[in-house]
Amino acid sequence: MKNKIYLLSCVVVIFLSCNTEKENNPDSYRDNKEQSETLQLIEPKIDKEIKNYIVNEISLTEIKAQQYPDASLSLKNQPFKEGLNALHFTIENNQNFGITTIQNNYTIQTHSSAIFEQEFLTGNNVFLAFLTDKNKLAIKTNKATFLENIVLFDEPIFNTKAPHLFYYLPQNNQAILDFCLLNTSLSENGNQLEVIINETVFYIKKWAAYQIEGLTKKENTIRLRLLDKDKKLIPGPFNDSGERMFTIKNQNS
Repeated sequence: MKNKIYLLSCVVVIFLSCNTEKENNPDSYRDNKEQSETLQLIEPKIDKEIKNYIVNEISLTEIKAQQYPDASLSLKNQPFKEGLNALHFTIENNQNFGITTIQNNYTIQTHSSAIFEQEFLTGNNVFLAFLTDKNKLAIKTNKATFLENIVLFDEPIFNTKAPHLFYYLPQNNQAILDFCLLNTSLSENGNQLEVIINETVFYIKKWAAYQIEGLTKKENTIRLRLLDKDKKLIPGPFNDSGERMFTIKNQNS
């Protein structure tokens, strides 16, 4: 009987030790700062041209967003832990700010405060944060963008040197397409963005936000794919958004 109690006690001690080690192990979070610094946002050129794409009576019209060249976003706290993390961002040169966060190109959240909680799970947490203007459009500069692959109890598998696409559709009454690119740009003779809206296909060759018009229903589908010059999908975990749904609250078309 004593041997059984002793063995049970050992099992409990080992279990508790493993949990404590997981919680307190400083190596549980892998600092990928050097890898994150290889990520580059190729800032779109500022011009007067307004791009317009029309297919099947659906139009995408470029929105000329207000420029904030000096606005910056940085994160104070590290390292990260499994579970909820209190994030403390520092924002400079942008008074009417908003922050949008995208985790693993799936969970999209908007924040009006520079301090908020974010949950990170075991594995790779590709965490993107960027400043938005008063119309919730992304400020497309390196200073206003933060991205880090937060790796917990795992090996990093996110290639920080490859081209990446992040889907973003601002939650407005009218449909506005916006997105984020890293380590790549769009051009007439280079990479392009395939946008599929309700089975209507567009090939976007300029990085900007676009007003979507001509939709005849409130419930719609959209899919984004980052393609090379030959219209082949560029490898990457997020370069095909998959089909997503979006709702237009006030549709006058």
